[in-house]
Amino acid sequence: PASAFDEMESQTARYANPLNIGFNSQFMDISNMTHPGYAIELVSPNEPVLLNASVGQPGVHGLMFQTVPLIMTSPVSNAAVWAQSTKLRYDAVLGLNESTGIQDGLQLAINNGQLINGTRFVPIKLIAPSNGSIEVRLTYDWVRLDTPVEISDMYDRPDDGGGTLTVEWTLVHDSDFSRYLVYVSDQPWTGLPTDIDLVGRIIDKSESIHSRLRADVTTANGVPLIDGVDYYALVVVEYNDGRYGLPSQVFGPVTTSNEVPTPPEWATAQPLDGGVAGDLETEWARCKAIDLLETRIYTSTQQMTNILGLSVEASVLPTEGNTTILNLDPGRPYWLGFTCVDTTGQEDLMNATIIGPVVPTGGVNDGIPPAKLENVWAIDTPDDEGGRITVGWDASSADDCAYYVVYMITGVVFATQPTSVAGFSESTIVNNCEDNSTIVSQIDGLPLTNDLEYYIGVVAFDTWLNSNLNDVEIVTATPIDNSNGAAMPPTRIESIQAYDHPDDDGTAIDVVWSISDAGDFSKYVVWAADKPVDDIGYLWNAYGDDPAKCGCVVIDKQWIDEDKNPIELTLNTALYGAVAQAEEFGLSDTPQLIQPGIELFVTVTVHDLQGNVYTDSLLSASVVPVNNFEDTTPPPRLENITLSDRPNDDGMALHLEFDLSPAGDVVQYEVYAASWAFSSVGIGADGPNTPSLILDRDPSFPITISMLAGDIEVLPGLKTWVAVVPVDSSANAIKTDLTVVSTQPVDDGVTDPGGYLPSIEGITLIWVEETNILVTWNHSNDLNVKGYKIHISSEDYSDSSDATYVNQTIGNSFLITRAEFSDLSNDSDWYISVTTFDDDLERKSVDAKRIPPFDSTGQVAEETTSENNLESLLTTPNLLVAGLAILSLLLLLAIVRGRNSKSQKDKEWEIQTATWGISDDPWDTPPQTTVPPPPAAPLQTDSLFDAADRIERQDIGREQYVSQRPVMNPIRSPVDETLLNDLNVGKPQKKSETGIDTSFLDDLL
Repeated sequence: PASAFDEMESQTARYANPLNIGFNSQFMDISNMTHPGYAIELVSPNEPVLLNASVGQPGVHGLMFQTVPLIMTSPVSNAAVWAQSTKLRYDAVLGLNESTGIQDGLQLAINNGQLINGTRFVPIKLIAPSNGSIEVRLTYDWVRLDTPVEISDMYDRPDDGGGTLTVEWTLVHDSDFSRYLVYVSDQPWTGLPTDIDLVGRIIDKSESIHSRLRADVTTANGVPLIDGVDYYALVVVEYNDGRYGLPSQVFGPVTTSNEVPTPPEWATAQPLDGGVAGDLETEWARCKAIDLLETRIYTSTQQMTNILGLSVEASVLPTEGNTTILNLDPGRPYWLGFTCVDTTGQEDLMNATIIGPVVPTGGVNDGIPPAKLENVWAIDTPDDEGGRITVGWDASSADDCAYYVVYMITGVVFATQPTSVAGFSESTIVNNCEDNSTIVSQIDGLPLTNDLEYYIGVVAFDTWLNSNLNDVEIVTATPIDNSNGAAMPPTRIESIQAYDHPDDDGTAIDVVWSISDAGDFSKYVVWAADKPVDDIGYLWNAYGDDPAKCGCVVIDKQWIDEDKNPIELTLNTALYGAVAQAEEFGLSDTPQLIQPGIELFVTVTVHDLQGNVYTDSLLSASVVPVNNFEDTTPPPRLENITLSDRPNDDGMALHLEFDLSPAGDVVQYEVYAASWAFSSVGIGADGPNTPSLILDRDPSFPITISMLAGDIEVLPGLKTWVAVVPVDSSANAIKTDLTVVSTQPVDDGVTDPGGYLPSIEGITLIWVEETNILVTWNHSNDLNVKGYKIHISSEDYSDSSDATYVNQTIGNSFLITRAEFSDLSNDSDWYISVTTFDDDLERKSVDAKRIPPFDSTGQVAEETTSENNLESLLTTPNLLVAGLAILSLLLLLAIVRGRNSKSQKDKEWEIQTATWGISDDPWDTPPQTTVPPPPAAPLQTDSLFDAADRIERQDIGREQYVSQRPVMNPIRSPVDETLLNDLNVGKPQKKSETGIDTSFLDDLL
C-alpha cells in the first residue's frame, strides 16, 4: 500500500452496542436481547402502560387506538437496527347482547360454515378476560334453509370478440335442485334482491347440471352486452317446486371487451420434402381466439422484430388447418411472421410470432457447409458519430451459399487468437451471398460502444443452413466518434400521403411515405394528431416515442422490400387534445382511438443510431377519417386534367396526368376514354359505360392510354376524349358534368416505343408434369428494367401485342399453368416470349420461342411438317440412323464400283473372298492344310437397300423393342464347278489375315 494511506480491513461491521429503547417515556437497555427470534415484551399485566383514553382513533367495538412511538438510541452512529412487531394484545368488556348486528354476524358465520353430511359446523372461539373461565349461553332457533350459492368470480371472457361475461359460482348439493339461474344488470342493485324482485327480470343464463359451475353470459336482462359498460350479476338456485333459494351476493362491476387475438405460441418452417425449389412448408400453433377469422403469414427478406408495414403473404382459414406451403424465391433467406386475425380484423402486429431465417430450397441436403471465408477485415466506419463498424470479406465460392452472419463479442480476453465464434452473439445477417461487406451497429439489441474493442467473425450459411462455426477468421475493430461532437440528424422525409382506411367505421387511416437513405438509420416514428404536426418538438421532449403517451408508432425497418418502395402503414390511434388548444400541444393531449369526422395531421420523423432527429419544419399530410358504412358523400370532380400525345411512338397511345383528389377516402380513379365527345359516363349517359382504366389512389404519372371504349385501339390522328372519376371506398362517385379533355395522337415513325429496353437472352421452354410450361431466361443487367412480362400464342409472332399476356415477374423463371392461361394444352405448338419493361413502357419487339407438343412417352413429339427446324431434327436417334445409312451407301458404292472395274470372275472372287475369308496372297505361297468353312449365301445388294430403307422409314420418336430373330440355315445356290476349280478347293491355302467384318449386317437385319 502507498505510504500516505492507512491500510483498512477488507471487511468491517458496525454494531449498535449498547442499544437502548424508549417506549411511552420508559427506557430500557436491550443490548443483550438483540438476537433474531428473541421477543422483547414492552407491555405486560405486571408492567402496564397508561395511555390517555381521550385521544386516538376508534377501532373494533368502539375501542380507542393510538400510535405510540418506539425510540432506539445508541452511542454508535450509523449502525443498522432491524425490529419487527410480533403481537399486540388488549382487553375490553363487551356486552354481546347489547352489540348491534351480533345476530346478523352470527347468522352469516353459520351460513358460511362447513357442510358435512347435512350438518353444518361453525367454530366459535371465546376468550375469558381474566382468570381463563367464561360462561356463555347461546340459544339458536333455526328452520331449514336451502344451501346458499355465491359467485366466486366474474370476468370478461378472454380472447373473444367482446360482449360476453364468464360467471363462476359455488356448488349446491340439495336433493331437490333444479337449475342455477344467472341474472345480469347494467345497473347496481340497491340491496339484495328477493325472489319476488327477480320475477319480473329475464333470465340471462340457466344451467341444470348441478356440478357445472361456470357459464358464459351474453345478455343483461335479455339485452346484448355492450363492450365498455359496467355490469353486475347474481346467481340463484331454482328448486323442483319452482321456489327460489337465497340469491348470492351481487358481484360487479365487470366490463366486456373485444380483445386482440394472441399470435400463435410457436411456428416452424422448412423446405418441402419432394417439392420444387422455393416451396416452404410451414406449421404453427393453432390460434386460440374464439372469434378467429384466419391466420396470416408475412414474409420479409430482412431481419425483423414486428410486421408493421408488411404485406400478407398467405391467409389460412381455421377449416384449412395449421399448415400451408409458401412458394417463395428459392435460395433466399426469409423471416416469417404469424398473426391471428379475428372477425373484426384485429391482429397483434407488434408481437407477431417471428421465425427465421429460413431458406426455401430444393434438392438434397449434402450436409457440407460453405468453406471458411477468407480475408475478413473490420474497420471503424469513417465520418460518423461512432457506434458503427464496417466489416468485409471475400465472397463465398459455394454454389449453395445463401447468406452471411456477422458474429461479435466484447468484454472478454482470449489467451490465444480465437478461431471459433462459439459464445459470440449474432450482430447482423447479410441476406445474400453477392454482398461482401456490411455495417454493424448493434450487438444483443444494444448499440455498439465507442472506444470499445470488438471481436468479429463472419460465417457463410448454405440453403440448408449448414455452417462451420469452429473454423472462422476472427478480427478486431473499435468504433470511434469522428464527428467532433457535431450532431448530424438524418434528412427529413421527402414525401408523405395520408388516406382514409377503406371499408371501416372511420377508426383508421393509412399513411404512405418515402424511405430514408440514412446510413446510420435507427427507426421511423409516425405521429398523428388533431392539430398540425409540422413541429413535434414539444411531444418529443415531453413523451419521447412512448406510444402510451405520444400516440405514435415506431418502425425499426428502414424499408419493407428490396425495391425500397414507399412504406404504407395503417394507424388506429392518434393524439387528441382540448378544443381550446387548436394549434399547440399541451398536457391535455392524450392518445385515443381514431374518431371519424375529425381531421388528423400526420408526419414521420427519421432517427439515427445516436438519437439525432429533426423535429421541426417537417413535411406532413392531413386526412379526415370517414365511416364508410354510412358515407354517402362522393369525392369532388377533378378539374385539372392533362391529355397529351406520347412522344417518340407510333401514334398508338396517349399520356394522361391529373391532380389527385383532395378527398381522403378516395380508393381508386376511373379513366373513361372514347372516340366521341361526352360529358357524363355510366349506363344511360352519353359517354362510355365502363372505364378504360382503373388506377389506385396513388398512381404513377404519366398514365398511358392505348385502348378506348368499345375495345377500340388508339390510332394516329383519331381524336380522343378522356375524363377521370375519383371513387371513394363506399363506391360514391360523381359521373355527370365531368371535366373532359381531348387530343389526337401523332405517329412519330417509331414502331416500338420501348425499343430502348434490352431484349432477353437464354430463353428455354420445358414441359413440366406434362401440363405446364416452365419458362426460364437470363437476367437483364439494365438497371432501368423493373421486371419481365410473359406472352404466349399458338402462332409465331414478333410483336407482343399479337400474343396473350400471361403475367409478369421480377425473377428469371415462370411456370405457365392453366390457371394463368386457360387455353394451355400439351397437344399443340406454343410460341412464348419474355420481354422487359420499366416504369413507363415495355419492349414490344420480341423473338418468340416455340415449344412443340408433349408426347405421351415423355419426349417431345416428332414433327412431320415442313416447319421442322434443324434443332428438332438433330437428335441422337436421327444421327444414328443417318450414320448407318451413309455407311450402307458407302459400302454399296464400293461394291458397285468393284463390279464395274473387274471381270465377272473377279467379282465372284471378291464375293467369295468376302464371304469365305479366302486370302489374296500370291499363288506360289506354300499351301496350308486348313479346310475352309462351308460357304454361306452370297450377299444380295437389294437386301442391304431394303434394310437401309426400313431404317429411314421407321419412327424414331421413341425407342422400340426389337425381338431377337432365330438363326436360319441359308439356302445355297448351285455351285459352279469351274469356279471351284479356279478357287483350288481342296488344296491347302494360307489363312487370310485381312477381311471384311460383316457383323454390321446382323444389326441391320
